[in-house]
Amino acid sequence: MTMMENPLSGLTGEQRKELIVELGKNGKDKVAEIFESLNDILRQYDPTTLISILSAYGLTVGAGDGGVQSKESSGGLNQAHVELVQALALQIPENELGALPVTPDIVQKVWDRLIEIGHAFKFSRMNVELLESSNIEMAINQVQEFLRSHTQMVRNWGFHSQVVGISKELYSHFDGEIYNKFGFSATNAIDVFKVLTESVEEKLSKRFNILSDLKSTKAPYDMLVKYHELIGQGKNEADRFSENIDIKKMSRKNLFAMILSHFDLRMPDYYFINSHELSERLKIDESIIDNVLSHFSYRFGDLRDEKKEFLFLENPVWKKPVISSYSGYYCVLPQLFFSFVLDTLNEIVEGVDKKSLHDRRADYLESKIKEVVKTRFPESQVVSGVKWNQGEAQYETDLIAFIDSHAIIIEAKSQRISRPALRGAPDRIKRHLEEVLIEPGIQSNRLEKKLNDLRVQDEPDDSLLKEIPVDIRSINKALRVSVSLEDFATLQTNLRLFNETGWIPDDFAPCPSMNLADFETLFDFLEHPVQIIHYLLRRTELEGNYKFMGDELDFMGLYITNLLNIGNMVSDDEAEVIISGMSEPLDKYYMSKDQGILIDKPQPKISPFFKKIFSKLEERSTARWTEIGCILNRFPPDDQRKLVQHIKDLSKVVHRTWQSDDHNNIVIYKPPESSEYALVVVLFKDENRDKRYEFIDHASALGLEPNHVKYCLIIAINIDNDDLPYHYIALAENRDSESSHNKRVN
Repeated sequence: MTMMENPLSGLTGEQRKELIVELGKNGKDKVAEIFESLNDILRQYDPTTLISILSAYGLTVGAGDGGVQSKESSGGLNQAHVELVQALALQIPENELGALPVTPDIVQKVWDRLIEIGHAFKFSRMNVELLESSNIEMAINQVQEFLRSHTQMVRNWGFHSQVVGISKELYSHFDGEIYNKFGFSATNAIDVFKVLTESVEEKLSKRFNILSDLKSTKAPYDMLVKYHELIGQGKNEADRFSENIDIKKMSRKNLFAMILSHFDLRMPDYYFINSHELSERLKIDESIIDNVLSHFSYRFGDLRDEKKEFLFLENPVWKKPVISSYSGYYCVLPQLFFSFVLDTLNEIVEGVDKKSLHDRRADYLESKIKEVVKTRFPESQVVSGVKWNQGEAQYETDLIAFIDSHAIIIEAKSQRISRPALRGAPDRIKRHLEEVLIEPGIQSNRLEKKLNDLRVQDEPDDSLLKEIPVDIRSINKALRVSVSLEDFATLQTNLRLFNETGWIPDDFAPCPSMNLADFETLFDFLEHPVQIIHYLLRRTELEGNYKFMGDELDFMGLYITNLLNIGNMVSDDEAEVIISGMSEPLDKYYMSKDQGILIDKPQPKISPFFKKIFSKLEERSTARWTEIGCILNRFPPDDQRKLVQHIKDLSKVVHRTWQSDDHNNIVIYKPPESSEYALVVVLFKDENRDKRYEFIDHASALGLEPNHVKYCLIIAINIDNDDLPYHYIALAENRDSESSHNKRVN
């Protein structure tokens, strides 16, 4: 953890105003100046080559047996920058484009300018009037800027295989209607861009291997000959080239750099689309390929009327990433299709069957959630469309999954997130906030309260009881989660950004909210079902108490590190905990898996002793096993390690002193006052096993002794028998501080 002070905290109000005015003006001037310089370059140098080189060097990352190295290139250039220069090139008619060969200095200049303009655009939006705004207005502006920054730069809403799978499952439903109107189906479009993405990766990998082999050539002359053979020439051409540049005076390093810059001029070849080859690979008619390419392409000059300053937040190439030129089709950014696939295919479906799209999205989301839940909880009972009454009003809950003593209430939200909202339109942001986050949260909280009320009644009588497949008394804990089909720029994970906007009701009880891809990832990466329940439990607790900045995958990465046990590391309620980047282990694993590289799946740092307990609990599936597992997960990895060591040390003592009536055989974990859970471990031997329940009762009383402790988990271990991780386990509950009741799980 690193604490950071506000860099403007030492400035006076007037100094802040002057700084903001200057930053805003400089940002606007810089954006205009860079646009002009980029336009000049595109009118002098071949744009297809330039864009191809930028993409190849800026957007590719290494991969090997150890997995994908990173999810982003180290050079600072990202996909949004290349999208921008492609759109700028498409504003220029083809006969006005530059034709000069692209040299390394030009590439570096454009590279630097693109990074610079991205920062300048953010500063250009700074407005001094905000300093005079109310807290509510400033809070709304903060949300707007968060959305704009996300829209400008972030492209991934799921891992590639997830995006392909979800989009195909969702939209293949409309294949027939789309084909009849457009001459290709949704599946055709998805398959074409999937293969284009794979093809580019294959070609660039082959290029890298060729260059690696070339670079390893020891003699400069041999390197020169080998290069000429590579480009279809021979020794005679190599000799003439050698005479002109006198390679005897050149180092291998400088010669390779010269060869590389020359070879880069062929970069567009890697992005050229051969319709016949695509047709053969996909086993579909070539005319279908041409229809897809025609629909998803722009010709040079097509974007001449687009305002340059709008390209940051609404770039036309997002929906049509293919370049159509005199020489054929090129797709430098085939992955771009999948970044915006939901929005793109929604528009296409609306052109053929707008009425059915809403129902299809809702049905698909609910069925997919149910499928995901069953992957980790095959024995669970999942019911959908549960209708229930609260007074005169009737409500319907999308899904409820009953797992042991837990009921997981899931609200599925298939609403579209509109482009104006992602550009910062406050009325649209507020509407989506209510539809996707607030309303489902209120709905699920209402049901949670109803379930809690019913389970404590002596003879509950309610129509809801006929809708659920379990005895209401078997439910001891209800959890809530909202799952959306689309990503809301990670705002679903950063709800506290809305705290000062006045848009969230005072009595709103937040719960974990995530998009479908992240929900699927959660159920895949956590292999112990009890950890999924514990994750949702801890996310709920943190949601209402801390201000985090990061996405759902970052929370999962934090869970790997400390099981979301943050202790007292954040004492200031207003402190912002930035966890961005914590998702790196998961990113590496799933991106590597998409590339066919299998590396170890990242897992929470659980001690082997605790893992054995989890496995045994899951194997026996005795009542309330999930509650016991959740309590065990409340102990962070360091505490687990210390506890295991205490047990080992005490075992040695018990072996020596067990015959003494007052021997010490209890390990007590005393929780901080912020926790209502205690843990005690009782050790016994074969010789005194008849006293084990006496030991357990005594340990239970000690664990429940603190006033803030409501539950105590008791684990008893026979240290003469290591066949099981535990020989008795029980959950003691302190009810009204008058009596405790053991719920034994032997």
